[in-house]
Amino acid sequence: MTEIEQQKRIANYLAAFAHLLGGRPGRFTEFRDKVDIMLSGSAPNAFGLMQFASRVQITGRPLLWVHQPAECPTVPQIGLVAQMGGGMHYIESCMLCLTGEDDRATLVPDGFNLGAYRFDHKLNLKHITEAPASTFEAADGDMVRAYNRLIAIQADQWERGDIFDLPHLAQAA
Repeated sequence: MTEIEQQKRIANYLAAFAHLLGGRPGRFTEFRDKVDIMLSGSAPNAFGLMQFASRVQITGRPLLWVHQPAECPTVPQIGLVAQMGGGMHYIESCMLCLTGEDDRATLVPDGFNLGAYRFDHKLNLKHITEAPASTFEAADGDMVRAYNRLIAIQADQWERGDIFDLPHLAQAA
């Protein structure tokens, strides 16, 4: 695969991710303007998290990072740094959950005891005090639905030949 082809696939993946979190297609540019998103080869270390927090403080935008862990490359590992309620939220491991009636996925920290995070219709990140499920087992169907939807969105975009620009941070990662 050429570098250009790889960049197209990365941009397509990030656009699918934005569609799933934002609730509808065609909002990738708007999503990029409101959320910093990175695709990386591994989870950030403590220094990386501090750099992310500094960026969030400067821009006021939440930062999401996504990487494919070697032990399970088909399920992305998602992290979040966001300034909310006067404090900084650092979530190193979130899962995507999509309930049957939802138009957008929710980010649920893997402990299920920290609530959840969801983008509203204006793409503002909101913290929800209760996670949609309390255990992995209870969330299994919603997680499978979310990841299957992510794959389907990505495939549909690729099949249509949709072209997306990479966000600045994705180009740098």
